[in-house]
Amino acid sequence: MTEPVSAAETDGVVPTVEPKKSNWRLLVDALKPSTVWKMADGQPVVLKQFVQFCLIIVYPAWVAGILACLAVYGLFYVTVYPVLWVLFWPVRAWMKKNRPEEYAASQRPT
Repeated sequence: MTEPVSAAETDGVVPTVEPKKSNWRLLVDALKPSTVWKMADGQPVVLKQFVQFCLIIVYPAWVAGILACLAVYGLFYVTVYPVLWVLFWPVRAWMKKNRPEEYAASQRPT
């Protein structure tokens, strides 16, 4: 007999898993000052204040870096991704025809 993994299983409630955030959403969330401010959490008081001060000074460069990442990420999806989609079309078509279960599993979001 196996032991229940969590208290939720003993109550008959199935724990739900939140969907994974997209990379776009993670980058946009990183632009918020509160996200940068929270990077100092868990530090002793004086060290936390110093780290937050340094993060405030670095914040404009942080925003510029995140915007550059978003631009590169967007350019990838506009230029490289469609080319790869066309190049690998024969592989997708073969998988869909010969291995429909595996193809369907690969199309499900994770």
